[in-house]
Amino acid sequence: MPDKRCIVTATDLSQWAGYAETKGAEITKHLNNAEMLLVTVHEQSKLDFYTQLLGNRANTQRHLMLETQNKLDEKAKALAEKEGITVTPLIRTGKVPDEINALLTEKKASLLVLGAHGQGYHFMPIIGNIPAKVIQGSPCPVLIIRKEEVRPYKKVLIPIDFSEVSVNQVVQSLPFLPEDAEIILMSVCETPAASRIRYANISVEILENYRKTIEEEALEKINELIEAFDSPPNMHPHVEMGIPHQAILNYIKTNDIDLLVVGKHPRNRLEEYLIGSTVHYAINEADCDVMITTPAPLTDQS
Repeated sequence: MPDKRCIVTATDLSQWAGYAETKGAEITKHLNNAEMLLVTVHEQSKLDFYTQLLGNRANTQRHLMLETQNKLDEKAKALAEKEGITVTPLIRTGKVPDEINALLTEKKASLLVLGAHGQGYHFMPIIGNIPAKVIQGSPCPVLIIRKEEVRPYKKVLIPIDFSEVSVNQVVQSLPFLPEDAEIILMSVCETPAASRIRYANISVEILENYRKTIEEEALEKINELIEAFDSPPNMHPHVEMGIPHQAILNYIKTNDIDLLVVGKHPRNRLEEYLIGSTVHYAINEADCDVMITTPAPLTDQS
């Protein structure tokens, strides 16, 4: 029997984290042989701040930990009863990125679910420098919940550039998507600016033919990728010309996209905590939930 899938949902017990908790439970319910781990992280520096403010270090920290544990237990019990799943509450103390990524590795997690905003004293705002470290260091896909309405995904956009990272985006996201979800595989092709082409004495007609050829080649590659699946899901190809992040964000706004799937690329040491430009724009500007997949294929847990 295959190992259980572990869906880790990080929470700071705020309203926004509640949306992530609900989505994490929903995904866990619809996976075979899966369990949910509901985790919150106490930043030691903030615990120290409250200790200094309230005095009596031992009693203050014990009270804060007990209060959090009670709230976490209540949420875990409610989610487990509502969805009929196993939900295990857990508190860790330390630096948020280190603790979350260590937990993901220890549990061989299949997915990390985060809320788009955090308000608790012991957690973090998801859109900021700490989440970048969490995302870049995560050994599994990360799902960021931006929508207040939590429902099964109906339309999913996966931008691809035909690299190995792109293929991983599709493969890694499929287990967490509803079977009836419409999946759009989108390729954004860039061509030289028309003004520069004219200076090179290249006609508009040649430029348009060049663009048409690029679009046709991209469309053919997407269809080949779709056909490579043994049982192709509800996938459709889409090709656009333009600047990738602008075309992606515009497509999301005009086509009622529920989820955007993007892939992070391997970084060198200097950039190991940085997120690529397309992923950065997606996390901060996309008006939908965002899943960030890993650069390399994951171990099969099906």
